[in-house]
Amino acid sequence: MPTIRLLALAVVGAVALAVTGCSAPATPVPDAPQYTPASTSTLPGTWIIADTYSSPDQPFLTFERDGSWTGSDGCNDSTGTWSMDLAGVLTTTSGPQTQIYCDGAHLPLFLIDSVSARFDGSDLTLVGHDGSELVKVHKRTMTEKAVARGTTVVVGLWTNTEPGRDRLLQLTMNDDGTVKGNDGCNDFTSTWRFAEDGSVSFGKLAITSRTCEGVVTWLNLASSAVLDGPTMVIRSMYGAQLGTLTYLKALPGSADQPANGSTRTPTATP
Repeated sequence: MPTIRLLALAVVGAVALAVTGCSAPATPVPDAPQYTPASTSTLPGTWIIADTYSSPDQPFLTFERDGSWTGSDGCNDSTGTWSMDLAGVLTTTSGPQTQIYCDGAHLPLFLIDSVSARFDGSDLTLVGHDGSELVKVHKRTMTEKAVARGTTVVVGLWTNTEPGRDRLLQLTMNDDGTVKGNDGCNDFTSTWRFAEDGSVSFGKLAITSRTCEGVVTWLNLASSAVLDGPTMVIRSMYGAQLGTLTYLKALPGSADQPANGSTRTPTATP
């Protein structure tokens, strides 16, 4: 009889444990982040990083719907192409890039190293070959409009004086968005506007074809410019610094002076 009693107690204990196990609440599992792969419809636009830097440019990436992209790490501009398949695989190319050091974020390099992108409805996360998150950016809002960096003054006469030469280079920026200049040999005309990142972007140049011996020209290669008070840094289409111009004087009817902190924004045409 003792053996039967012990067996019965064991069975009752096992049942009690089973009942207790079933009634214990399960430990809640935290919700995993819900990501949607970026696509050709969500990727286009200008994306910026949340952090701020003491760099000439605000680091950004701009994806165009034609498959091209532009970007900056804060002081080096980059351009290239991008494509994305239905599975969300991201493929990019990049052109030459300068190696100027400054405080910033290496957004173009992160883009080149990424193979996919995640989109959670507001933020875009670039993902590397090993699945690691390279950088997170958010789309620039409509209120974050481009403004000139360093100064809002663009309209006026800009020049460059070299030793032994009097105002070799001249660039006249007009309020209507047109440009007239001389690169030390040939006259040219063009257009200007504010780019997405706040720099000045030049249109295609129409230029004369004179030959001048002993003159090294570079102003006719201008693609963009960064403003820093009375100085305009001219850059090529690849982001390389070509040279600088200095503000000489305002145009008739304009009271703008870069050195005095004027805040009037020129009305350049897009």
